[in-house]
Amino acid sequence: MEIKEVYKNRRSVRKFKDTEIDEDIINELLFAANSAPCTDTCNYFFGVIRDSVVKHQIGEATIYANWVADAPVIFVCCSNIQFDLKNETAESYAMQGMTARYGKETVDFLIGTENRKSAKTLMQASPAYIAAQHIILSAVSMGFRGCLVDFINLEKINKILGLPDNITCELLVPIGYPDETPIPIKTNEKKNVFYDKWDK
Repeated sequence: MEIKEVYKNRRSVRKFKDTEIDEDIINELLFAANSAPCTDTCNYFFGVIRDSVVKHQIGEATIYANWVADAPVIFVCCSNIQFDLKNETAESYAMQGMTARYGKETVDFLIGTENRKSAKTLMQASPAYIAAQHIILSAVSMGFRGCLVDFINLEKINKILGLPDNITCELLVPIGYPDETPIPIKTNEKKNVFYDKWDK
């Protein structure tokens, strides 16, 4: 499937056929995930969840998304959160970059909060989302569908999966053959684009 057709066919699906996904396909999706860019301070990990008991436990740890348990496979996109901005000097690349991006007030909050795991989970989330989208687009190219699911109880899911303290789930990507036909995307590229400066 041409990449443009993949974009056109990419729609979130929440109902799946009860059909298993071959190991070769799962490996292709993992290859796509691992092809995503990551930062100097973030390494991601991917869980492949096919056990029905574990899937139902994960489903119960979501916010109105227990349907994920019906997917043939749930990819769990995780980040290594060993890096902590709190340990960086004011002159470090990471500190300067985060301050330029979010402002000193936000960075001070992130390094000042006592809940280090939540702060680090937030700071390291972006690469995992990019990897998740790689999974979605690769799945669409092979006739599958999925959905990004991130309204979840991270603490519960980390415990369900037995993740070590330096690894955290960031989001879920349930994948399977679609058992619903979502409304096609209608886009107007000119409505949300500006050139050089905002002039709308």
